[in-house]
Amino acid sequence: MQRSSPTVKIAIVGAGGVGCYYGGRLMAGGHDVSFVARGANLEALCRSGLHIESALGDAHLTDVSATDHLEDVGPVDAVLLGVKAYDIEAVGKTLEPLLHADTAVLCAQNGVDAIDRLGPVVSTGHVLGAVVYGNTARIEPGRVKHLGTLARLRLGGRDARSQQRAVACAAVCEAAGIDAEAVDDIDSALWTKFVLFSVMSAACCLSERSTGELREDSDARAILQRGMDETAAVARAKGVRLDSDVVKRSLAIADTMAADSVPSMVIDLRAGRRLELESLSGTIVRLGRELDVDVPFHETAYAMLKHRAR
Repeated sequence: MQRSSPTVKIAIVGAGGVGCYYGGRLMAGGHDVSFVARGANLEALCRSGLHIESALGDAHLTDVSATDHLEDVGPVDAVLLGVKAYDIEAVGKTLEPLLHADTAVLCAQNGVDAIDRLGPVVSTGHVLGAVVYGNTARIEPGRVKHLGTLARLRLGGRDARSQQRAVACAAVCEAAGIDAEAVDDIDSALWTKFVLFSVMSAACCLSERSTGELREDSDARAILQRGMDETAAVARAKGVRLDSDVVKRSLAIADTMAADSVPSMVIDLRAGRRLELESLSGTIVRLGRELDVDVPFHETAYAMLKHRAR
């Protein structure tokens, strides 16, 4: 992705809440965006365009380029990969028609291991981490709703060339009105979000309560803090650098989120879809055992929800 180019060619693979929201903002910013979608969502995008509902500005984008064949799109400057975490390897193997030597592949999956899992299956290009803050959901085919005003994108790579791509991608996003930034330590950024997201996903699923309901209940808030302490302890045992006040700041972010918002795993639970639990509490349980860190909150969540993760 070249920062000097007036128009950047981008493919959105996985046209869900995150993919459609950020793809729509980039399209509105004048870039050549193609959405790789399926079924009713593909039909709606082609027929009626993309609708975004957001306190940061509604949008209706017409003449949307959407397809279910990657070959129709061809090589692009950047791929925003928005598929579920459990699909990353399978989808990664299909990305070759979109890639050239300098293509940036942005992994926007929930969890902390997408770069490790995608890297071995992508033939060319640069795999980047993408940390997404905010609550977006596809509420019906071709229509995305963004709750609250938090919509933040942090990008980074693990080597110099990948980091150059991250800087360029962040600049393009920022010019399109997206709160985007390239970070020097992508693993720290991924785990910093994971402290918040791994716990909120499990707690909201187990309690069937919203973000606002949990944060306002003193007993529930104490549970959230204990779960976040566990995630942070595993990260530090793994050698990830986290700020000393990461749990306090995570709770503060939860306090700014829309009261009626819920993590994407709750939406999947309600819809009867497979959960991304293995990439969330499952990751903490596995690493906790490897690193000899006690993680009772995540062990409980994993035991109670794992039947929905298969």
